[in-house]
Amino acid sequence: MSKKNNNEGNDSKATTLDILLSKMGYSRKSFREDFRFLIIFLLTFASVRFFIYDYFIIPSSSMVPSLLIGDMPLVEKWAYGYSKHSIWFSPNFFSGRIGCENRPKRGEVIVFKAPEDNDTNVIKRVIAVPGDKVGVKNGIVCVNGVEAQITFQKRMIYHDIRQKTRHELVIYNEKLPLSDAPEHTIAYFEPANDSEANHFAEITVPKGYYFVMGDNRDFSKDSRCGLGMVPEENLMGRAVRTIYSIDNGVKLWEPWLWLQNIRYSRILKKII
Repeated sequence: MSKKNNNEGNDSKATTLDILLSKMGYSRKSFREDFRFLIIFLLTFASVRFFIYDYFIIPSSSMVPSLLIGDMPLVEKWAYGYSKHSIWFSPNFFSGRIGCENRPKRGEVIVFKAPEDNDTNVIKRVIAVPGDKVGVKNGIVCVNGVEAQITFQKRMIYHDIRQKTRHELVIYNEKLPLSDAPEHTIAYFEPANDSEANHFAEITVPKGYYFVMGDNRDFSKDSRCGLGMVPEENLMGRAVRTIYSIDNGVKLWEPWLWLQNIRYSRILKKII
């Protein structure tokens, strides 16, 4: 009798569950299948972002004009191998780098965890690699005694949406010394900012570290000032293309503003 009552109770629960699922448009079998698909999708998505490609939204104007606020660079996670910072929340599973012997070259745009907190995503350009002697004279980069070549391109007005400021910038093409990387664009304030960062005394980059700078030279917290040199372990990957770009400080959670503010000309633009 007791066994019969238990069976009736189970049937009642099963019926209630089936009713709830039917109201959601599911049968018990289809719900299990969709749930299994969702789990597989989430695991695949996480694996891709952990080990192959990642992305984030540029929050500041330190890389103008190469990268703008609202650009979303695609980051090759496998380019320099993996460290604990390749994984979300940087779990302390191992130290150093594994999986690849490649390391950043002069001129490459890299993404890394800020040395000051090992948490904030930062994007900058590699100026000097371990063993290089690097300095800045009157705003001109000098690596191992060779100065960068810069040529005037234009003047432009840049509105920093986040800071609510307006800057007059002078844009140059720059060819870094001792680098096979193509020319890229850099910016200086107009009038020129005679800061200590533009007169940086020569130093030698230690083993296992990289000297990085933003392309917006007078508006960048980098290895010259505030950021310091980047430890090899903090590297997350190489930025290769802008896969999305949105203007006017629009957030990803404001979809009703997307269409009229997307910078279509920047989508899939190669980062050099």
